[in-house]
Amino acid sequence: MGEAMLTRQQVADFLGVRHEWFSRHIKSGPPFYRLPGNVIRYKRSEVEAWLKQQQEAA
Repeated sequence: MGEAMLTRQQVADFLGVRHEWFSRHIKSGPPFYRLPGNVIRYKRSEVEAWLKQQQEAA
């Protein structure tokens, strides 16, 4: 079975930011997948890799 996919709210909680802030900055955030029905999901491993990259760039 594949990796579990996270919702926007779950990613926002993981990053420690408000859902509204995260939604406004979606284009500069971690990679996402648009599923049927215009549903957006994230792979946790890709969110973690994106966060590490952001921390190293700071």
